[in-house]
Amino acid sequence: MAKISLCDRCNFYAHTQFLVCAVHPDGPEWGICSDFVSAELWGPEDPKSYDPDMETEFGWHPIFTGKCPECRTPFSRMRIPPEQWLCKCCGWEDDL
Repeated sequence: MAKISLCDRCNFYAHTQFLVCAVHPDGPEWGICSDFVSAELWGPEDPKSYDPDMETEFGWHPIFTGKCPECRTPFSRMRIPPEQWLCKCCGWEDDL
């Protein structure tokens, strides 16, 4: 199998030891590949780059804070987060 340096960054790359790619299973015949399509290099944004509106949107929910947004009563962190959040003290509820 003749794998070239661009193979790892191609959309057609198979990510297996048995095939090089979907178009050229044994790899390109020459040192270049006419079917190369650059894969999008994606990564999550830096959490510090979120704008204040996003922080406000995420920062109030008990899944992130562990507390009721109304009365600040702590929810148990020992259990799996529930499908329906319900505060036993003030009655606040939220469906995910």
